[in-house]
Amino acid sequence: MQLPKNTVFAKGQMPETLPVRRAPSVEKESQVKALESDRKPENSELSSLSLQLSAAAQRAAIRDSQLSRSELSALAARMLEKLTGASYSFSKSSYDNFLPDTDDRELLARAQQATDFANGRGPNPFTGLSSDQLSLITYDEGSDFTVNERRAARLELAGRRSEWSVYITQKMEGERQRTGGVEQGVREIIEYYRALPAMEESQILGNWEMDYRMMLSRYGEEGEAFDMSLIDLVAKQWKTEENSSSMPFDPTSDAIGQEGTKG
Repeated sequence: MQLPKNTVFAKGQMPETLPVRRAPSVEKESQVKALESDRKPENSELSSLSLQLSAAAQRAAIRDSQLSRSELSALAARMLEKLTGASYSFSKSSYDNFLPDTDDRELLARAQQATDFANGRGPNPFTGLSSDQLSLITYDEGSDFTVNERRAARLELAGRRSEWSVYITQKMEGERQRTGGVEQGVREIIEYYRALPAMEESQILGNWEMDYRMMLSRYGEEGEAFDMSLIDLVAKQWKTEENSSSMPFDPTSDAIGQEGTKG
């Protein structure tokens, strides 16, 4: 039995026939407000950061409504190359020396903290943010965030996605052992992917939701062998992503992780 091949993440172009799911404008406005309020009140940088996140959310809403799914995927690949690929290494010195043109001490301090983090001299300044906020910063092309800030957000987000991949793989294996199936785990994967920001969802190869629903429809026909193949597919999927800095769920690879933790 062969499982669908288009359930892994793509590096290249997405089919134009697959539109990005778009929420109505009213819902998008509520998402922006939620992103502004989804933060820790004790954080001293909240006032400045919340304004930046609000502006980034507005830019993301416009971008996501204007670009096709394949265009979003291609744009994401270019952005991630700048943040984690050879382009970053080539220009790292200039990124490390750059500071925002502002008198806001909080913004300057955060930008410097992101640079310190990139050189192994301090913690990630974005560990307290939600995954949606991290995604906003990572994929924002405005001038609010420095490259090192966007890189720091990317690495934190990658760690979150990596943790989830371990969680869902273990959950599916546990479900298989308890019930002989993995239906609940597959449904959770579908809901998780559907909730992703458009920029991240666009990087999943093919019509992933249809593929997973087809897996569910075959579940009763192929039994335990199918369950084990699916769990193995999910595990390999994350392993494949680990080797590519252009993937939305890149579990921070050793090479990237070392840059954020060593000088």
